[in-house]
Amino acid sequence: MRRKITFSTLLFMCMSLSATSADNDGVSVHGTYTYELSENDNMTLREAKTKCIELAKASAIREQFGELVSSDVMDSNVEVNGESVSSYYWENTVAQARGTWLADKRPPLFDITYKDGKLTLKAEVWGLAREIKQAQTELEWTVMKASGDSKVKADAFANGERIYVNFRSPADGYVAIYLLEGNDDTFCLLPYPKDTDGKFPVRGGVDYTLFDKTADPQALYYKMTTSKEKESMEIVVIYSPKPFMKCNDKSKDSRHPNQLKTRDFQKWLLKCQRMDEEMVVNKRWLVVNK
Repeated sequence: MRRKITFSTLLFMCMSLSATSADNDGVSVHGTYTYELSENDNMTLREAKTKCIELAKASAIREQFGELVSSDVMDSNVEVNGESVSSYYWENTVAQARGTWLADKRPPLFDITYKDGKLTLKAEVWGLAREIKQAQTELEWTVMKASGDSKVKADAFANGERIYVNFRSPADGYVAIYLLEGNDDTFCLLPYPKDTDGKFPVRGGVDYTLFDKTADPQALYYKMTTSKEKESMEIVVIYSPKPFMKCNDKSKDSRHPNQLKTRDFQKWLLKCQRMDEEMVVNKRWLVVNK
């Protein structure tokens, strides 16, 4: 009888460990979404494809984990050459809902058709996702730029304008901020190069104005730049109450952010999310106009 009890206990432990490992690694999900773009929509094909992919991911997570996935689109008025232009930029909220998209299992597939003056995109995605089983930490953060003597909320920048981020978390923890450009380069904006331990601690309930030397003399100023007429970039804010080390990137000098390839950044982020279920990843799209 003692042997049977021991064997049963070990079997239960193995099953529990296996279930925990599978949960941390994520489950396979699949989703599709069809997006229709009319001639009146001021959106590039790349922006439309990006939006369609994110909506397909949201659909996959909704199918697997339930209906609490929300999808938001930001309507932004951008001024180009003195003219006001209405533009639409996708804001990813999947990580704040019932599931988190961890990684792509294969590249997305697109079916693009043009009929009666309308462009229709259909995206199909395959990936790994994990259900959020506990309430995630709600972060307050705003992307800003200078306007006279003050700073204002912004999701569009002129070439060379400085970017700031106002950040507040409800509890003590650690934060990192990355900027993903369209040329497969990712830049580590926070921690700063001076933070050689690879971590940036924050206190709960405290407002931080990041990338501003008036608030932190050791901070770096960052400018949004592009060589294109218009370029979309993604800013990623990562927070956890647990200490985590930034990714292994390369430094240029003390005036520039560290840099790495986007694929390497995504691998690092996936590893962090698998190890830390309390990690929160928020993403937003920004545009830079030449």
